[in-house]
This record gives sequence, structure tokens and C-alpha cells, in this order.
Amino acid sequence: MARIAHDPFLILQGRVEAWERCARIPGCDKAVWRQDAAGRVIRWSDFGDRFSRYGWEVVSRPRPGMLGRALKRLEAVHWRGLTRDALSADPFLGREAA
Repeated sequence: MARIAHDPFLILQGRVEAWERCARIPGCDKAVWRQDAAGRVIRWSDFGDRFSRYGWEVVSRPRPGMLGRALKRLEAVHWRGLTRDALSADPFLGREAA
């Protein structure tokens, strides 16, 4: 039986997989707080919330695979990292976690 892309279990599995790849913040609960690859702080409960200071989303990035095939890798990214002017207008970039 083929798995459907809109299967809630697969969506949650991808979200957890991306979350586990993020860096842990010393002194903070690893189930609640993490840092994305750019060092922005994200919170588990703020997934998909672009109005939150700690909102994040899952993106699929290609990575080199075997025999020249590109494989997709899920990554958690702060929503500010998805905008065009992310580096120039991000007031939270480079700050330490609370």
C-alpha cells in the first residue's frame, strides 16, 4: 500500500526529523527550544506561526547522494530565514537564547 503525502503521521515524522537535526541550546529544554542552522532560536509549539518570534517551518533542501543523485533533506528553519531580506532586517539574528 502506497503512503499518501497528506498522511498526518508522515507530516509529523518529517517535522520531528527536522527538529532533531537542529542544535540544542545549553540550559534549555531540548524538547521545546532549538536553534536552526543560522543560529536563530525556534520553539516546538510555534511551528508554522509567522507571527511568533520563535516560529519555524520545515523546508526540503537537496544534498549530494550516491551515484550523483540528489537526495532531499528536511531542515527546520526560522520563518525569518525564508524571507528575501532575512539578513538585512532580522533583529533577532545573533542574539542569545533567553
